[in-house]
Amino acid sequence: MESALFDVSAVDAVAALVSTMKAELDGVPSIAFLHDTTTKNVIVTTTGAFSGIVDVDDLCFGDPRYPAALTLAALKAFGGPIDYVDAWLHAANFKNDKLFRLYVALFVVGFMSEHGKGFNGNPLPSSAEQRAQLHKVFGDCLRRAAA
Repeated sequence: MESALFDVSAVDAVAALVSTMKAELDGVPSIAFLHDTTTKNVIVTTTGAFSGIVDVDDLCFGDPRYPAALTLAALKAFGGPIDYVDAWLHAANFKNDKLFRLYVALFVVGFMSEHGKGFNGNPLPSSAEQRAQLHKVFGDCLRRAAA
């Protein structure tokens, strides 16, 4: 990882899992989905009911569980109610299987690679505590994906 805040062995570990799941990944049908329906782009009512989605300018093809995995990775890494994703998976009749857990681990590695870097001109702070939290979350996600 370019910033050297994390050991690149995290990438190697995920790459090894991807290799072991190649047949499953190749078997995923290519389905259209909105890729950025994370918590920042979903509108809910004051009672918590789903109301709408913003930032719908991109359409992706692949496993429609991908944005739910991104959301779960972000909530685990940075805090938030992970039961939100459980409800999402349940409502969409999506499985929280080994492949879904691989996606979560992939996104956590992505967060690790971006950690401490600026975004849109805004520098991001980095602390030993934040790095330890990301490392812990990654380890947990990796174990779950490999189980």
